Amino acid sequence: MNNPALSDRMVNRESDIAYVMRCTEDAECCSVVGVSNIGKSMLLRALASDQVQERYLGKKRRDYLFVHVDLNLASQVTEQGFYEVTLRNLLHALAMKEADQELRETVQAAYRTIVGPGNSFVFPLAFEDCIQALCTGQSAVLVFLFDEFDEMFAEVDSRVFVRLRGLKDRLWGRLCYVIATVHALNEQQRDRATGEFSELFAAHIRHLHPLSESDSQLLVEEWAGRSQVGLTAGDVAFIVEVAGGHPALLQGAARVLAHAREEATCRPVSSGYEHVRELMDGDTSVRLECAKLWNDLSVPEQETLIALLNGKETMTGADSLLEKGIVCLAPGGRVVFSQLLAGFARRQQLVRRRGPQGIRIDVEAGDVWVDGSLAPVLTDLEYKLLLLLYGNLDRICDKYKIVESVWGESYIDEVDDARIEKLVSRLREKLEPNPAKPRYLITIRGRGYKLVGPD
Repeated sequence: MNNPALSDRMVNRESDIAYVMRCTEDAECCSVVGVSNIGKSMLLRALASDQVQERYLGKKRRDYLFVHVDLNLASQVTEQGFYEVTLRNLLHALAMKEADQELRETVQAAYRTIVGPGNSFVFPLAFEDCIQALCTGQSAVLVFLFDEFDEMFAEVDSRVFVRLRGLKDRLWGRLCYVIATVHALNEQQRDRATGEFSELFAAHIRHLHPLSESDSQLLVEEWAGRSQVGLTAGDVAFIVEVAGGHPALLQGAARVLAHAREEATCRPVSSGYEHVRELMDGDTSVRLECAKLWNDLSVPEQETLIALLNGKETMTGADSLLEKGIVCLAPGGRVVFSQLLAGFARRQQLVRRRGPQGIRIDVEAGDVWVDGSLAPVLTDLEYKLLLLLYGNLDRICDKYKIVESVWGESYIDEVDDARIEKLVSRLREKLEPNPAKPRYLITIRGRGYKLVGPD
């Protein structure tokens, strides 16, 4: 959403924004954690807007320089890619604030060093010197809002995070990091180095829960207004009831209902919207959204969710489901926040039979099987790529189709061939018996990639 006012209204997360702002006022690092499409990116973009800063900081907003960094826009998932996208967005923020020209030239010089040819050893030095000069050369506290942080944290050399920790230690009151992730960093850390970086956020983790009923209604009404769809009060209440407060599920459910009405198949009766609910359960986008939520859970959490739906009270994993907002407390006990997700979960089979040869995907459960064996867990980008190839079995998918399906249409000019190749390589490592001689994920030189069935 390009309209800041609309974006602010759509967030509807006053307490979450207030929490992060309190952390930044004290220059404390903060982690925003939430399941897929719960609103993390929208929240961070709102934090970077003048309207939100004015409302929460007042005149003190001049004492802070907020820099939103969408790490999905990094040209590559490497140390150099991280520094480049960070300084690129820093330059933009300085230009918008009409900052001192000398400081802008300092950042510009560091940026040229990082994107230009040269020894890779100079990249971190240029980045560190630039941040130090900026934090000591102007009065505003520098606040980096690192969006889509998961992949970078999982893939980039851990020394990057050692340096970020070192910068924070040296510039404690002048520098602050806010990150948005699906899982808390202490669940993802790879080694001692990343563990020390994770410590910065341990005391300030904000879990984003589904929206409240009133805020969910507002979101559906906003969507209906933008889409020029007429929804009754009963329609809105039904959508909120079945989808819960998950923004993507709310919009997906609203879209299905609107389409059903256009096709004149919507026949609400006194007991509810039974036919529409069936359409929602079978809708591909709704099912995929539920699959993302399901795959964001650990296996113990999935088992706990199934047990709760079967009426079995269990403590194992229940607290983490509450923390993530997947389960909420009701007068009758714990309930799943969304009826659509609850229906999806009931259809899951946690014990899989040995399947046929080749690659097979259980789209609902998110499980991937290779020659009858369960494959390692895939990252979100890896899974999106595999879903695309699986849906085009034995057909070539070119670069543009891959970028549009995996990263999104707005990233067409941002993701280069090298980043796609690296993602394909990581996927092969998890799927192919011998990644050096792939049997299933094949490169068609000059044209793209395709997934093939077993011989």
